[in-house]
Amino acid sequence: MTPDLAAAEYSALRQAIAARGQLRTTLVLAGIMGWSSLLAVTLIALPYPVAAVVPLTVLLATFEVIRPLHVGAERIGRYLHVFFEENGVSPDPSTPFLRPPAWERTAMAFGAALPGAAGHPLFVPLFGIATFVNFLAVLLPGPVQVELTLVAIPHAGFLAWLAYADRAMRSQRTRELATFRELRDGRNRS
Repeated sequence: MTPDLAAAEYSALRQAIAARGQLRTTLVLAGIMGWSSLLAVTLIALPYPVAAVVPLTVLLATFEVIRPLHVGAERIGRYLHVFFEENGVSPDPSTPFLRPPAWERTAMAFGAALPGAAGHPLFVPLFGIATFVNFLAVLLPGPVQVELTLVAIPHAGFLAWLAYADRAMRSQRTRELATFRELRDGRNRS
Protein backbone atom coordinates (compact mmCIF):
# COMPACT_ATOMS: atom_id res chain seq x y z
CA MET A 1 0.00 0.00 0.00
CA THR A 2 1.38 3.39 -0.93
CA PRO A 3 1.88 5.95 1.86
CA ASP A 4 -0.79 8.24 0.34
CA LEU A 5 -3.31 5.40 0.19
CA ALA A 6 -2.45 4.36 3.76
CA ALA A 7 -3.02 7.93 4.96
CA ALA A 8 -6.35 8.15 3.15
CA GLU A 9 -7.47 4.78 4.49
CA TYR A 10 -6.47 5.64 8.07
CA SER A 11 -8.24 9.01 7.92
CA ALA A 12 -11.41 7.59 6.38
CA LEU A 13 -11.62 4.77 8.91
CA ARG A 14 -11.07 7.11 11.90
CA GLN A 15 -13.84 9.33 10.50
CA ALA A 16 -16.11 6.29 10.12
CA ILE A 17 -15.59 5.38 13.78
CA ALA A 18 -16.45 8.92 14.89
CA ALA A 19 -19.51 9.11 12.65
CA ARG A 20 -20.83 5.74 13.85
CA GLY A 21 -20.41 6.80 17.47
CA GLN A 22 -22.32 10.03 16.94
CA LEU A 23 -25.03 8.34 14.92
CA ARG A 24 -25.45 5.59 17.51
CA THR A 25 -26.08 8.11 20.30
CA THR A 26 -28.51 10.12 18.19
CA LEU A 27 -30.44 7.01 17.17
CA VAL A 28 -30.72 5.81 20.78
CA LEU A 29 -32.11 9.17 21.85
CA ALA A 30 -34.60 9.22 18.95
CA GLY A 31 -35.58 5.59 19.56
CA ILE A 32 -36.16 6.10 23.29
CA MET A 33 -38.22 9.21 22.58
CA GLY A 34 -40.29 7.32 20.00
CA TRP A 35 -40.70 4.34 22.34
CA SER A 36 -41.79 6.48 25.29
CA SER A 37 -44.33 8.37 23.13
CA LEU A 38 -45.71 5.12 21.76
CA LEU A 39 -45.85 3.61 25.24
CA ALA A 40 -47.88 6.59 26.50
CA VAL A 41 -50.27 6.30 23.56
CA THR A 42 -50.56 2.55 24.13
CA LEU A 43 -51.39 3.00 27.81
CA ILE A 44 -54.04 5.62 27.00
CA ALA A 45 -55.58 4.40 23.75
CA LEU A 46 -54.98 0.64 23.85
CA PRO A 47 -55.14 -0.48 27.47
CA TYR A 48 -54.78 -4.14 26.58
CA PRO A 49 -51.78 -6.12 27.80
CA VAL A 50 -50.96 -7.47 24.33
CA ALA A 51 -50.61 -3.89 23.02
CA ALA A 52 -47.38 -3.55 25.05
CA VAL A 53 -45.65 -5.57 22.34
CA VAL A 54 -45.92 -2.60 19.96
CA PRO A 55 -43.65 -0.22 21.93
CA LEU A 56 -41.40 -3.17 22.78
CA THR A 57 -40.88 -3.64 19.05
CA VAL A 58 -39.63 -0.04 18.83
CA LEU A 59 -37.12 -0.77 21.60
CA LEU A 60 -35.94 -3.88 19.78
CA ALA A 61 -35.67 -2.05 16.46
CA THR A 62 -33.68 0.78 18.04
CA PHE A 63 -31.29 -1.69 19.63
CA GLU A 64 -30.88 -3.62 16.39
CA VAL A 65 -30.04 -0.40 14.54
CA ILE A 66 -27.35 0.70 17.00
CA ARG A 67 -25.78 -2.71 17.67
CA PRO A 68 -24.19 -3.14 14.22
CA LEU A 69 -22.97 0.46 14.32
CA HIS A 70 -21.02 -0.31 17.49
CA VAL A 71 -19.82 -3.71 16.29
CA GLY A 72 -18.63 -2.18 13.02
CA ALA A 73 -16.84 0.71 14.75
CA GLU A 74 -15.07 -1.76 17.04
CA ARG A 75 -14.07 -3.88 14.05
CA ILE A 76 -12.64 -0.85 12.26
CA GLY A 77 -10.75 0.05 15.43
CA ARG A 78 -9.20 -3.40 15.68
CA TYR A 79 -8.21 -3.22 12.01
CA LEU A 80 -6.46 0.10 12.62
CA HIS A 81 -4.84 -1.34 15.74
CA VAL A 82 -3.36 -4.32 13.90
CA PHE A 83 -2.59 -2.93 10.45
CA PHE A 84 -1.47 0.59 11.40
CA GLU A 85 -0.46 0.70 15.05
CA GLU A 86 1.20 -2.69 15.41
CA ASN A 87 2.76 -2.44 11.95
CA GLY A 88 4.04 1.09 12.54
CA VAL A 89 2.40 2.46 9.39
CA SER A 90 2.32 6.25 9.45
CA PRO A 91 -1.11 7.70 8.68
CA ASP A 92 0.66 10.84 7.41
CA PRO A 93 3.27 10.06 4.74
CA SER A 94 4.71 13.59 4.82
CA THR A 95 5.72 13.29 8.46
CA PRO A 96 7.31 9.99 9.42
CA PHE A 97 7.12 9.40 13.15
CA LEU A 98 9.25 7.76 15.76
CA ARG A 99 6.29 5.96 17.28
CA PRO A 100 3.32 4.42 15.49
CA PRO A 101 -0.17 5.83 16.11
CA ALA A 102 -1.52 4.63 19.42
CA TRP A 103 -5.15 5.74 19.68
CA GLU A 104 -6.67 2.27 19.47
CA ARG A 105 -4.20 0.65 21.89
CA THR A 106 -4.51 3.57 24.31
CA ALA A 107 -8.31 3.53 24.19
CA MET A 108 -8.34 -0.23 24.83
CA ALA A 109 -5.95 0.12 27.79
CA PHE A 110 -7.94 3.02 29.21
CA GLY A 111 -11.22 1.14 28.87
CA ALA A 112 -9.79 -1.92 30.59
CA ALA A 113 -8.44 0.21 33.45
CA LEU A 114 -11.73 2.07 33.99
CA PRO A 115 -14.59 -0.20 32.89
CA GLY A 116 -17.88 1.64 32.58
CA ALA A 117 -16.26 5.09 32.72
CA ALA A 118 -17.95 6.16 29.49
CA GLY A 119 -21.24 4.34 29.92
CA HIS A 120 -22.30 1.22 28.12
CA PRO A 121 -21.53 1.29 24.38
CA LEU A 122 -24.70 -0.65 23.55
CA PHE A 123 -26.84 1.17 26.14
CA VAL A 124 -27.87 -2.22 27.56
CA PRO A 125 -28.80 -0.85 31.01
CA LEU A 126 -31.01 1.78 29.39
CA PHE A 127 -32.73 -0.79 27.18
CA GLY A 128 -33.14 -3.15 30.14
CA ILE A 129 -34.82 -0.48 32.28
CA ALA A 130 -37.00 0.55 29.35
CA THR A 131 -38.07 -3.08 28.91
CA PHE A 132 -39.13 -3.28 32.55
CA VAL A 133 -41.01 0.03 32.22
CA ASN A 134 -42.62 -1.29 29.05
CA PHE A 135 -43.85 -4.31 31.01
CA LEU A 136 -45.92 -1.88 33.10
CA ALA A 137 -48.16 -1.57 30.05
CA VAL A 138 -48.84 -5.26 30.55
CA LEU A 139 -49.42 -5.06 34.30
CA LEU A 140 -51.49 -1.86 34.55
CA PRO A 141 -54.58 -3.10 32.67
CA GLY A 142 -54.79 -6.06 35.06
CA PRO A 143 -54.08 -9.01 32.76
CA VAL A 144 -55.34 -12.50 33.27
CA GLN A 145 -52.67 -15.14 33.77
CA VAL A 146 -52.64 -16.24 30.13
CA GLU A 147 -52.12 -12.68 28.90
CA LEU A 148 -49.41 -12.05 31.47
CA THR A 149 -47.55 -15.20 30.47
CA LEU A 150 -47.86 -14.67 26.72
CA VAL A 151 -46.77 -11.04 26.79
CA ALA A 152 -43.96 -11.72 29.27
CA ILE A 153 -42.29 -14.01 26.70
CA PRO A 154 -41.21 -11.29 24.22
CA HIS A 155 -40.11 -9.05 27.09
CA ALA A 156 -37.99 -11.83 28.59
CA GLY A 157 -36.70 -12.71 25.11
CA PHE A 158 -35.53 -9.15 24.54
CA LEU A 159 -33.80 -9.07 27.94
CA ALA A 160 -32.06 -12.34 27.05
CA TRP A 161 -31.02 -10.87 23.69
CA LEU A 162 -29.57 -7.83 25.48
CA ALA A 163 -27.55 -10.12 27.75
CA TYR A 164 -26.31 -12.16 24.77
CA ALA A 165 -25.33 -9.04 22.79
CA ASP A 166 -23.53 -7.64 25.84
CA ARG A 167 -21.56 -10.87 26.29
CA ALA A 168 -20.65 -10.98 22.59
CA MET A 169 -19.57 -7.34 22.67
CA ARG A 170 -17.26 -7.97 25.63
CA SER A 171 -15.37 -10.69 23.76
CA GLN A 172 -15.34 -8.97 20.36
CA ARG A 173 -12.05 -7.09 20.78
CA THR A 174 -10.05 -10.14 21.77
CA ARG A 175 -11.50 -12.33 19.03
CA GLU A 176 -11.10 -9.74 16.29
CA LEU A 177 -7.57 -8.76 17.31
CA ALA A 178 -6.58 -12.42 16.94
CA THR A 179 -8.37 -12.72 13.59
CA PHE A 180 -6.82 -9.55 12.16
CA ARG A 181 -3.37 -10.63 13.34
CA GLU A 182 -3.84 -13.98 11.60
CA LEU A 183 -4.91 -12.19 8.42
CA ARG A 184 -1.96 -9.80 8.60
CA ASP A 185 0.57 -12.53 9.32
CA GLY A 186 -0.88 -14.77 6.61
CA ARG A 187 -0.63 -11.93 4.10
CA ASN A 188 2.96 -11.22 5.14
CA ARG A 189 3.91 -14.86 4.49
CA SER A 190 2.40 -14.87 0.99
